Parts: sequence; structure tokens; C-alpha cells
Amino acid sequence: MDLKLNIYEKKKVVKTYTAETYDLMFGTVEDLLDVIKIDNIQAGDRTELLKEIAKVLVHSMDIVKPLLKDIFEGLTDEELRNTTLKNIIDVLAEVIAYSINQLTKGNNGKN
Repeated sequence: MDLKLNIYEKKKVVKTYTAETYDLMFGTVEDLLDVIKIDNIQAGDRTELLKEIAKVLVHSMDIVKPLLKDIFEGLTDEELRNTTLKNIIDVLAEVIAYSINQLTKGNNGKN
């Protein structure tokens, strides 16, 4: 999983943060699960995932900002103000999809 967050100045990319992978801490997973309805997200359904991420952004910026700053070392609040909502949603979608996949990995319904 390659994550990328662009920082803009007057619609021009002035800096790009990258991360190859990110493992969510259990506390962050708990916080996200309080907001995201995983049952609404079917495997591979990006539309439903994006709807749930929109809910997170609206109701839980206190979770999103620290998460992004943890993923992208050195990212500042001011830089976050200069990125696009689409870019933030894309990063969150990748992280959440990856995390859901890790949670369900090996859970094929067989005992």
C-alpha cells in the first residue's frame, strides 16, 4: 500500500508526503469503528467505503488529523489545511480498506 499526500500552495504541489504502509493502532481502530459502519461496506465496494469515510470526516476530525499526522511523519496542521479533501479521502480509503482486509484475513466463515 503506497500512501501519498500532496501539500498545495496556490493550486501547485509544493510538497508530497509518502508512506509505504500503515498499521492502525488498536485504539485508532476502536475510534474508527465507533463511526464507521463496517456492515455497510461490502468487500470491494468503494462507493460505500467513501460514504462511511465522509461520515468520519464530518463527525470525527479529532480522529482524522492525528491519524494523518501519524501516517505522514512531520506533517503539520498548517500543511493539512493546504491539501485537498479528495486526497485525504483517498488516503483514508486506502488505510481503512487495508485495515478491514487485515481484520477479516483468514476469516472465511469456516470453523
